[in-house]
Amino acid sequence: MRRLGALLLALVLAGTVPAAAQSPRAEGSEGAVHREQVWRLPHTADEGREIAVIVFRPPGDTPRPLVVMTHHTSADAARNGEPRHGVYPHVVAWFVERGYVVAVVHRRGYGLTGGERAERFACRRPNHFAAGRADAADLAAAVDGLTGLPFVRKDGVIVVGQSTGGWAAAAMAAENHPAVAGTINFGGGRRGRSGETGQTCALDELVRDARIMGRRARTPALWLYTENDQSFPADLTRRMAEAYRSAGGTLDFQLLPPFGRDGHALLPNPGGMPIWGPLVERFVLKFR
Repeated sequence: MRRLGALLLALVLAGTVPAAAQSPRAEGSEGAVHREQVWRLPHTADEGREIAVIVFRPPGDTPRPLVVMTHHTSADAARNGEPRHGVYPHVVAWFVERGYVVAVVHRRGYGLTGGERAERFACRRPNHFAAGRADAADLAAAVDGLTGLPFVRKDGVIVVGQSTGGWAAAAMAAENHPAVAGTINFGGGRRGRSGETGQTCALDELVRDARIMGRRARTPALWLYTENDQSFPADLTRRMAEAYRSAGGTLDFQLLPPFGRDGHALLPNPGGMPIWGPLVERFVLKFR
């Protein structure tokens, strides 16, 4: 027993306690608006790393259903490191007002989590499925950590993502996490630019990898795209949805009318709420 105690003490002093021994921890006090608070969660698939989430809560301490929300990837690398990356106040308020705890997850390499990204991309050998799974592991770590807290329900989790975060949400459906009831993908996908030609590459591979996801996914999914999405054209997203569904995925695919100058901003732009709000409400009510 003395040897075991000495070993544990040495690990603590060296800062090498395994990730499984870590616990979720809050940073600072709650904010005035929706009780905003940063939490650090152990990463269940990347030993020694933590995931940062920004948590928003309704009043009271009754266990509430959880919405895990994750962000886009900005073309401006500096913006990906902003401490409130992917926080859309109007979206947070929409869910909190309906009784959800909302956790904005900063995936590895972004925002308050920082460090090295887990996702990889190469034009010559693109693997969007693998990148999505890496991001889904971050979302799973957030779900695992947060559903252990007393103010969060242990089931009925909804995962929401926009752009690369939307693709992460789609990948999360393919993981079939037992606590996750449904996933919502806003304009999701991944795209790269060739260093040789400067041209956008690997969009067709999204169709191939959507089929792989659909083959695995049994978690209900809602995909919301617009006809004038400048990142992922309508004909591409139709093919992605058809590939996903034909492979067996449970999918409600909505190709919405043009929104603003670029429909890719449907979620970040508050003007999109009247469009997506009724569709999302109908979807999430199935799991309350």
